[in-house]
Amino acid sequence: MPLLFLLIILVMVGIFIYNEQFSADAIKKKIINQEGYTFELQEENIPVDFFIKSEWIPLSSEEPLIIDEVVYTDDQTSVVLTEVMKRGRRFNFSFDIKYRLKRDNGNLLVNYTINPDGGTKTKNSIDDLQLFDKNGNKIETNGIGSGPDEIFGFDIEPGEYSSITDGFYVRYNVLNKYSYKKIK
Repeated sequence: MPLLFLLIILVMVGIFIYNEQFSADAIKKKIINQEGYTFELQEENIPVDFFIKSEWIPLSSEEPLIIDEVVYTDDQTSVVLTEVMKRGRRFNFSFDIKYRLKRDNGNLLVNYTINPDGGTKTKNSIDDLQLFDKNGNKIETNGIGSGPDEIFGFDIEPGEYSSITDGFYVRYNVLNKYSYKKIK
């Protein structure tokens, strides 16, 4: 029994060390804080386009619908639709950005600006998000938000419900591309 307990403790310590040193979140934190990494802005306001399927829109339910579907991906960054819920009369679509970062070097997309002092600055404007129905007609939204970290979302008002029933397109123009490199 004491051997099993010791083994469990060792596994837990190993998981903790991995999460603190080698996980994508740990690497991202080190890049932003310039702890052993350099970074450089490659491109600002990269437009990312994706489609929201009709089955992800709970038109008749008040319960949140957990989706967890990747709607956009590049070599190291994915945008994930996490949840859709009806709040009062509005639909709220929530997203998160997930990473598969390499330890030595690579690129990442973030929805904020990394300051040289290690902090971040978020810029969100209603103009940074464009929604279109399947025929390319603009869908109005009156709310976009972000944070904490890479979480973001938007609302759709009841007057636009008929435009989203068959699914719709999203263009998100906020992502900044940074290259990073581990200092040897």
